[in-house]
Amino acid sequence: MKSAYFLSAILFMAFSCKKNDTTPANSASITGLACGSGSFSLPAYINVAYSATATIPYMGGNSASYAVGAAIASTGVTGLTAVLQAGTLTNSTGNLSYTVSGTPSSSGTALFAISFGGQTCSISLTVNSAGGPVLPAVYNKIYGATSITFDGTFVTIKCNALPDHKSAYYPAGNPFHEAFSGTTFGGGTFTQNPNSISTQTITLKIPVNPALNAAHASTPMGVIGVALNGVPFFNQYAAGGSPLTGEINSFDQYWGHPQMTGMYHYHVEPLYLTTVKATKSSLMGFLLDGFPVYGPQESDGSLATGLDIYHGHTHATADYPGGIYHYHFTTAAPYLNGNGFYGTPGTVTQ
Repeated sequence: MKSAYFLSAILFMAFSCKKNDTTPANSASITGLACGSGSFSLPAYINVAYSATATIPYMGGNSASYAVGAAIASTGVTGLTAVLQAGTLTNSTGNLSYTVSGTPSSSGTALFAISFGGQTCSISLTVNSAGGPVLPAVYNKIYGATSITFDGTFVTIKCNALPDHKSAYYPAGNPFHEAFSGTTFGGGTFTQNPNSISTQTITLKIPVNPALNAAHASTPMGVIGVALNGVPFFNQYAAGGSPLTGEINSFDQYWGHPQMTGMYHYHVEPLYLTTVKATKSSLMGFLLDGFPVYGPQESDGSLATGLDIYHGHTHATADYPGGIYHYHFTTAAPYLNGNGFYGTPGTVTQ
């Protein structure tokens, strides 16, 4: 009798240990998936090998980590698979990343049934017919976009406005949060504004062949272009069209800040791009009219001079050896632009 009791106890302990070892301490969960706002980093074409990233926004993350997922086969148009990449959820909104690869078997719509953290939805990828337009190589330098597509006339750039560098404006606990004090742009003492960086959904549609427009449409308050890291450019004005004088001291260690909705942006030189990712003479991004934006220096290291009232001029650059009109950042107003677009602006939605 005693032997049977001890045997039962040992079996119970073994079962309990096994159960505890296999039960995750903190399973990843979310409150919603936004497949309708999902995007793919590259367009797909029939019978052409495909490798890209799908980005799907989520809501209500519980800060748990998650592993690489199982392959999800496409339906509709077959031949593709999507695989969730490992990551850690935020405690609010964020994005899931899936690697999508394979060779689409036909044109049409490839559907991927996504299931994560107790939520399900379906994301769709349009597979184009053969011989589609080829995206000009210069746009491949926009490394921070969630997707870039091209229809032969316009380049459509989607971004989430999350800087890839440290900032005092990232919420505490975010790996990119870094406290900051001291001197900011223009020599002023940093004074943090009350806003925090949050994920955005921004779509810019810009002409691939920009041209002078004598009307020189005014730059709007808000997004006027996009940096290579997916952060929006704003013009030279603060809210209400007032000078930036009162806001400049709120620029963080890389000279950007968020507005009330949490959209991080640059009014002035994006210091991370000019000093860490590239140089002060490098391509920084594009304005909505399709004309490129460069740092404050020319390729020979000299400061850009001879800028017109739209804050640009025309000559050859490393990216456009045949010459093109382009904007420059400067240390004085209008910093980038504020007097109007040189060309015809595309559109921005958010």
